[in-house]
Amino acid sequence: MNEKMSMFLNGYKERKYMSSWYTVIPFMVIIGAVIGGFTNFLAIRMLFRPYRTLYIGKWRLPFTPGLIPKRQGELAAQIGKLVVGYLVTPESIYKKLTDEAFKRETEEWINAKLNSWLEKGMTPEEILNQFGINNPLEKMDSAIDRTIEKKYDSLKKKYLDEPVRNIFPGQLTETIHSKIPELADHIIQKGTDYFSSEEGKEKIRVMIENFLKNRGKLWNLVQMFIGEDQLADKVQPEIMRFFHNQGTRDLLISILEEEARKLEQRKLGEFYSGVNEEKVLRFLKEGASDLFPLEGYLRKPIKDLIEPFRPKLLDTVVPRLLAAAGDYLTRQSGEILERFQVEDIVRKEIESFSLERLEELVIAVAKKELVMITYLGALLGGLIGVIQGIIVMITS
Repeated sequence: MNEKMSMFLNGYKERKYMSSWYTVIPFMVIIGAVIGGFTNFLAIRMLFRPYRTLYIGKWRLPFTPGLIPKRQGELAAQIGKLVVGYLVTPESIYKKLTDEAFKRETEEWINAKLNSWLEKGMTPEEILNQFGINNPLEKMDSAIDRTIEKKYDSLKKKYLDEPVRNIFPGQLTETIHSKIPELADHIIQKGTDYFSSEEGKEKIRVMIENFLKNRGKLWNLVQMFIGEDQLADKVQPEIMRFFHNQGTRDLLISILEEEARKLEQRKLGEFYSGVNEEKVLRFLKEGASDLFPLEGYLRKPIKDLIEPFRPKLLDTVVPRLLAAAGDYLTRQSGEILERFQVEDIVRKEIESFSLERLEELVIAVAKKELVMITYLGALLGGLIGVIQGIIVMITS
């Protein structure tokens, strides 16, 4: 009887022990998985929540606000330093601007935009109107006229009391003096050509006649013994010899040089007296208007204005401008970043960024990874539950 009872009790204990393995270990696994998964899920949420510090009376609840709301200012400052120190740097800008593919794409984009804009057929006048400049032709004409008047008055006040030699460039004065011998030769040649002609001979006869008529009987004697024509024939060769004489040339050069020096010493105002300033200004304004026909330029499509230069503009000017702009940005990128205060801009933007929106963005971007972290916590919790269950069963 005792043996049967003992066997029954031992069997009961074994069955009870085996049933404990099947109940305790799964229970421990489930509890561990739930705790592990919930802990990781809670840790992820506590990165952002709560958004504000919570109090019970005067007592602040621990771990409030969440990590990112609490450290948002420090995080913003660090991200600002990261952007300026490692992401948007002069070196990275240089690499981007010197990248051949980027330059080619930028050039193609600008050419496409420029061609599209030119095809609209807009005129300079329409563009100025878009910028709020109405009646640009009248305004530009008025501005040019005022500029001419101001410049005219300025030059008049500046040079009117100045000697001519101070106004003309020294090289021009030297050139004028160097041309005096040629001028003298030209005058002598013209005089020689005139007085050697029949017209010149007739002029000599008339001059002699006018001279001697006022001399009374002398004129009658000349007519009686020589005659007017013979006297002209005799005087004409003498005049020719006078013109061909070297002394005549030297005298003429000396007279011209002396007169030139006198003119240089005279003030410009002496030549300016009696000038009709209204006519001068009108002449200058009309000349400027003829030189720059603004109406034709302002009311003609820009496409037509630049058509002769369009291939050069697209193939040469645009690439050169881009290259110059790239070089300038490369050299000045450090100063530009400093002046724009990129670090402060990034910091302020992150500090002012909505925590709700930031949480949505992070979770939307890393949703799969965050879910996997939750699952990993459940898996680790389950494994820990298995180990705990085995330890409990062995030690019980």
